[in-house]
Amino acid sequence: VTWTEPAAATPRVMPADFSSETHKAMLKSTPGDGVAFEQEGDAAGSLAGAARIVEATYDAPYLVHGQLEPPSAIARWNADGTLELWIPNQAPEMFQAEAAKVAGIEPGKVIIHSPMLGGFFGRHFLYQTANPFPQAILLAKAAGRPVKLIWSREEEFLRDTMRPMGVARFRAGLDGDGLPVALDAVAVGEGPTGRWFGRQPDKVDSSAVEGIAGKVYAIANRRVGQVHVDDPAIIGFWRSVGHSMNDFFYETFFDEMADAGQQDPYELRLRLLADSPRHSKLLQTVADLAGGWKRGPFAAEDGSRRARGVAMASPFGSEVATIAEVSLRDGEVVVHQIWVAIDPGSIVNPAIIEAQVNSAVALGLSSALLEEVVYVDGMPQARNFDGYPILPPDRMPRVHVRIVESGAPMGGVGEPGLPGVPPAVVNAASVLTGQRIRSLPLSKLDLKGMEG
Repeated sequence: VTWTEPAAATPRVMPADFSSETHKAMLKSTPGDGVAFEQEGDAAGSLAGAARIVEATYDAPYLVHGQLEPPSAIARWNADGTLELWIPNQAPEMFQAEAAKVAGIEPGKVIIHSPMLGGFFGRHFLYQTANPFPQAILLAKAAGRPVKLIWSREEEFLRDTMRPMGVARFRAGLDGDGLPVALDAVAVGEGPTGRWFGRQPDKVDSSAVEGIAGKVYAIANRRVGQVHVDDPAIIGFWRSVGHSMNDFFYETFFDEMADAGQQDPYELRLRLLADSPRHSKLLQTVADLAGGWKRGPFAAEDGSRRARGVAMASPFGSEVATIAEVSLRDGEVVVHQIWVAIDPGSIVNPAIIEAQVNSAVALGLSSALLEEVVYVDGMPQARNFDGYPILPPDRMPRVHVRIVESGAPMGGVGEPGLPGVPPAVVNAASVLTGQRIRSLPLSKLDLKGMEG
């Protein structure tokens, strides 16, 4: 194989000197309030008149999908000029249209078989540079016989689309009683929806702010904006999309804001949800499921020093409240139990909901504790799971699920269990360390000597 460098005007070329650490620093230093996505009241005026200002900047790394199913495709040209493809996908019509372009035939002559295999989680969307089927089509045509193509794990880690790197800046204003009267949040980076479906310069990509915008807490004056910064990586949809990191940003800052005002974070949430019966009931439900709210630190039966964190999320038409119980051991965060109350509005099969919540918790916990893609000189440093650890079975906690059926319009169940896990875990860990944690994954931190 002879490789050639792309032409200068080629879009989305990874710079040869690209570094994820440098990119994060650039996002953090990018100024401005950005384009407003959500505005209520007078955030700027209320911040100016607040008794106290709380400020923090949060970040989350690139993540691969890391599904166990390697990308694959089978292509067969038939005698009648049709093309058959066996390809895992999340959008058959889009894949059919793209395959027709590659093959140089009409879409009606492309037959897509969609096997129900492996993990999807956004990986099998139509990303032109991250799918093997175009190669399989051309190879089958050249060989004159069916071709089965499977990418190696190393190829997959190189070509996978990633969850974008994200940064969010927060400013909150508290009154004399320590209650929030204003909140201003700015997300910095790029969202996957704008990348693949087009972006208008004067509008915000909702996938870049979901989980920061749309919160139901009764903070009278608030603004959420986005500063768009092109991401050099090929980014895509990851399970729960923007919520996967934005709810971490918001819900962890919420606890930071509560501490600054000398408020219990659970009680403050309950107070700010007083006018929202659906959400206040959900929050009380998860506390009841956990045997009552207790933040800690407290001593567990095994003698370990533990704490609990709480978080809420509103992804994809469903509502979720999460509590995590953690301790510190040998400088690492140990998660013992996670409680999740989920309200998807109306339900059909509760067993499916519980199973989906359990799997979402596993993925959310893996992202919080371990996962991170690091780029140096334009290349990802991990090319297999030996360099990209995921949650092992012995670090998976017990998960308790309670389903609340409010009768609201039916929401999703595959993704909502994930976003509350990272902030709940981090909020609990911060209680034990006595320090606010604003960056993921937790494996980057040396927590030795903080076990208490």
